Amino acid sequence: MLLSPRARLYPLSQLCHRLALSSKAGIEDRKTWSDEARRSSGAMQRAVGSIADDVAAGSGIGDALPRTGEFFPPLFRRMVEMGEATGRLDVTYRRLAEHYDRTRAAKRDFLSRIAWPMMQLGVAAFVIGLLIYIMGFLEVDILGFGLTGTRGLVIYLNLVIALAIGVFVVLESVRRRAVWVRPLQRLATRAPVVGDAIRTLALARFAWALQLVLDTPMDLRVALPLALDASGNEFLSKHGPAVAERIQRGMSLPVSLAKTGAIPGDLLDAIAAGDEAGSLVEAMKYQSREYQRRAADAMSMLAQLAGYTVWVGVAALIIVMIFRIFSFYTDTLNSLM
Repeated sequence: MLLSPRARLYPLSQLCHRLALSSKAGIEDRKTWSDEARRSSGAMQRAVGSIADDVAAGSGIGDALPRTGEFFPPLFRRMVEMGEATGRLDVTYRRLAEHYDRTRAAKRDFLSRIAWPMMQLGVAAFVIGLLIYIMGFLEVDILGFGLTGTRGLVIYLNLVIALAIGVFVVLESVRRRAVWVRPLQRLATRAPVVGDAIRTLALARFAWALQLVLDTPMDLRVALPLALDASGNEFLSKHGPAVAERIQRGMSLPVSLAKTGAIPGDLLDAIAAGDEAGSLVEAMKYQSREYQRRAADAMSMLAQLAGYTVWVGVAALIIVMIFRIFSFYTDTLNSLM
């Protein structure tokens, strides 16, 4: 559901950091999760408390995680299960913490880049609302939209609020991977310029997740769909079942990924070379750093594009207002003459 609680990036990354320290120090899982339940709050406290209760009752962490529903991301659940099974929970928690720290940094960078254009959009919306309110005292409709005075301002504010709610619903649905937004994702991926940036961001997350899961004894039939799903975009995640099926039939990792048609040649070449040399994890670490750099460039480009879009919208709004005011002025002169 849209409003069902999900783990946020900052509390999740902090949780992973603390779990890594406790696990490395050899503290019992029962005490570790009990302490986390006491220091957490809200939805995180309920989810962690559920795990703490199950662990205290003798269950493993991997058995307790599914009972929290979809609160924790799939990558977190699978990686913790594998870390517990292999006795490498401290390494698993640390790598997950690094992953969520990187994701937070990318999100923070994007928001900082679009802050100024969004501020300009807010100022423009405020000026329009103020103009609508003032026109009520002047008893004129300069804009010609039939919105004047207090009544017009209320209608205008309702429209703005409805638009803001719509944008929030779309963004939250994208974050939660709702089924109805998948066509929108496919459309955005095919769009010129924007599509290239979205694919680069998805490939960066895939490369990082792939080197993360390959550094465990996880079965490739599980690891590859998990890494593809961690990309956060249907552009890659939809190929998970087909890739697992090819691995089941005995195909190699590079061939299984190549048949998706979604992985670029340079990344496939690096995977093939690493697979042949037996150093796939090291190869993916390098590719992960390279795609992180490309992702930063893509993020910058998307932020600039968003800024230009806002500026064009504001400029178009100002031009429309100028023409409407000029038309009102000329009509008034004609009536007086």
